[in-house]
Amino acid sequence: MADGQWLMVNLSKYFKIWLLMAKMNLAEQVSSRINFVSLVLGKFVRMGFVFGFLIALFTHTQNLAGFTLTQTLLFFMTFNLVDILAQLFLRGIYWIRRLVIQGDLDLILTAPVNPLFRISARTTDFLDMTTLVPTITILVLVISRLNSGLTIFNLILYVMLIFVGFIIAFSIHVIAASVAVFTQEVDNLIWIYRDLMTMGRFPIDIYAAPVKLILTFVIPVAVMTSFPTKVLLGILSPQSIILAFIIAGVFLVGSLKLWNFSLRYYTSASS
Repeated sequence: MADGQWLMVNLSKYFKIWLLMAKMNLAEQVSSRINFVSLVLGKFVRMGFVFGFLIALFTHTQNLAGFTLTQTLLFFMTFNLVDILAQLFLRGIYWIRRLVIQGDLDLILTAPVNPLFRISARTTDFLDMTTLVPTITILVLVISRLNSGLTIFNLILYVMLIFVGFIIAFSIHVIAASVAVFTQEVDNLIWIYRDLMTMGRFPIDIYAAPVKLILTFVIPVAVMTSFPTKVLLGILSPQSIILAFIIAGVFLVGSLKLWNFSLRYYTSASS
C-alpha cells in the first residue's frame, strides 16, 4: 500500500472512531435537557461578561497596551478559538486519573488504536461546539473591521499559528497525562494550565517582562494566542514566527517522549 493511501485509510479509521465516541458523548449530554441548556447558557453568559468588561474598560481609556478595542477583541476571540478547539478535542485527558486508578488504562493500551488519541477523544464536549460557531462568526466580523490592510499571506500564517497553538495545547495535555501515570494526580496541573491560559485573553504586552517570559517559554500561552493575532495585524517579526514553530516542536517531541517514558514505569492494575 502506498504511503498516501495508508495515511488516508488511517485518517478515515480514526475519524470514524472519534465520530462514534462523539455521538455517544452527545447522547449523554442531551439526556438531561435542563443541564444541557443551563451549561450552554452559562458559556454564553461567561463570554458576555468578558465582552462587557472590555467595553467598560475602553469607555475610560483609548487603548490597551497600544491596541484599539477592535484589536483587543481580536486577541480575545483568537484566545476563545484556540481554547474551544482544545476543550473540544482534548477534554478526555482530564479523566486519565480515573483510567489509571480503575485499571481501564490497561484496556486502552492493548487496543489497536493510538492510546493518546483514545484517551483524548474519550470525551468530546459538544457544548463547546455551541460557542465555536458564534466565536468564528464574531472573529470574522472583527477581522473585517480592522483598519490595517490584511493580506492572504497573513491570513495563512494566522491559521498556521492557530494550529501551532493547538499543538502546544495538545503537548501540555500529554505532559499532564504523563504526570498522571506517574502520580495518579492531574487535576492541579490542568487547573494551573487553565488559569494561565485565561491570561491569553489579552495582549501579552500588558504583562511585566518576567511574566512575558513565563507565558512565552514555560507555559507558552503567548505563542498560542498573542502570536496568531499579531501576525494577522502584521506586527509579528519573522523571528517570532520561527520561534513559535520551534517552541511547538520542542513541546510536542518532549511531551511524547515523556509519555512513552511514563508508560515504561506504569504499573498495571492487574499486576
